[in-house]
Amino acid sequence: MSDPNERPFSSGWVMLSVVLFLAIELIIGTWLGPLIVGKYVSPMFHYQVQMLMHLGSLYLGGLAVGIVSPGRRLMEPAVGAFISVLLVFLMSFFMPTWFFVFDLTKVLVGGGIGFLLALFGAWTGEKWMGNLPPDEMKNTTRGRLRSSMWEDELNRIDIPQRDRER
Repeated sequence: MSDPNERPFSSGWVMLSVVLFLAIELIIGTWLGPLIVGKYVSPMFHYQVQMLMHLGSLYLGGLAVGIVSPGRRLMEPAVGAFISVLLVFLMSFFMPTWFFVFDLTKVLVGGGIGFLLALFGAWTGEKWMGNLPPDEMKNTTRGRLRSSMWEDELNRIDIPQRDRER
């Protein structure tokens, strides 16, 4: 690990990302649902709104993980997004309609789109937070915020650059 912000892959952050995507989608649905319920709209409009809610939650969830995670976490929310999309397609095993037929191509395309959206959201969050080296963290507001949130974890991880300076 030559980059002080680089962290080993964490399955915990993947699972947290999946839960976060669901929570954000529920929050968006709670806000948006009353606006369209009872209105005369086509069933296709409901599918479009559901798709946009799901895609928006993948980006916003990746953004949230990028902001609050210690160090750089890009792959974890992206893998979590793929798993989230896979879970959506797994419901087709329990649906009686032909429209929801499970297809590996649908999973790969949908999972790929989700993967990229969450990856872009995480990258945006990491860029916004600034992922600075530990000795420069106390010089910026973002660095102080991140260091106050994750000070214990940042101090526990052995960084090769620190070892060379000692």
